[in-house]
Amino acid sequence: MLLGGGAFLCCCAPLAEEFPLPEDPGDTVVGAVSQTSVRKGESLLDIARAFDLGHDQIVLANPKLNRWVPAVGAAVRLPARYVLPPGPRRGLVLNLAELRLYYFPPRSGTVITHPVSVGDIDWRTPRTTTYVAAKVVDPAWRPPPSIRAEHRAEGEELPESIPGGAADNPLGHFALKLGIPAYLIHGTDERRAFGIGMRVSHGCIRLYPEDIESLFPRVPVGTTVRIIDVPIKAGWRGELLYLEVHRPLEREEQEALPPPSFEQLEATIAAALRGDSRYLDTDLALKVFARGDGVATPIGRRS
Repeated sequence: MLLGGGAFLCCCAPLAEEFPLPEDPGDTVVGAVSQTSVRKGESLLDIARAFDLGHDQIVLANPKLNRWVPAVGAAVRLPARYVLPPGPRRGLVLNLAELRLYYFPPRSGTVITHPVSVGDIDWRTPRTTTYVAAKVVDPAWRPPPSIRAEHRAEGEELPESIPGGAADNPLGHFALKLGIPAYLIHGTDERRAFGIGMRVSHGCIRLYPEDIESLFPRVPVGTTVRIIDVPIKAGWRGELLYLEVHRPLEREEQEALPPPSFEQLEATIAAALRGDSRYLDTDLALKVFARGDGVATPIGRRS
């Protein structure tokens, strides 16, 4: 079947990071895909931060644009439409494959979502269920011997400690300590902010400085944290069925991380369709799967 409807909206202001949850319990899609234009001096990463998108997210959604010097006036796709992660809508949910965090504030009827950086292929963030054990303002950074040795091998000598509040502190000004030792959800310094939305950390979860500042006071100690790795999501919004598929951007990541499988695709779509394949545009679903750019795309409709 053919799917109608425009994909883009004119966008003049930053997109919200907080969305109302769907009123229909069967709906699982929030947000919208829109676009903006490159202004003089802007990189794709500047635009990503302005609209609370991640590095890989905006690069994959705009494959024809140079991430550092896109042409002035070029249209930039802003893929801020999300299929909510599977499982209970409570607490914090981090989807490693998506490089995105979701927070479901209690009794709010909303979801807050932000891009994150997670562990690289040598320091992978673990899949687990844990909780927020403590909250720290201006945490000091004390790199362990393993990280200091890694940097020393690359010709950089790290200090034993960087005090809390320092401009070059890679933990930023706010941190949520998790129930698994040595793991944090934290901000970062400006030098590293362009890497939000990449696999670049030593296992911790990094946010833009403004995102952790906003999130920090809203998340109480004891909040459940689910860390999942779900590269394929499918869900409904009204009459439309959406598919969202995530593949790593960088070649070394593609070689080291298992790609989403066709079996995962079939199982995810089948669960959303509940056995009724009349609603599916199979050819389009296969194109979205092959593209793997993380943009939630309609692949079927109920009528």
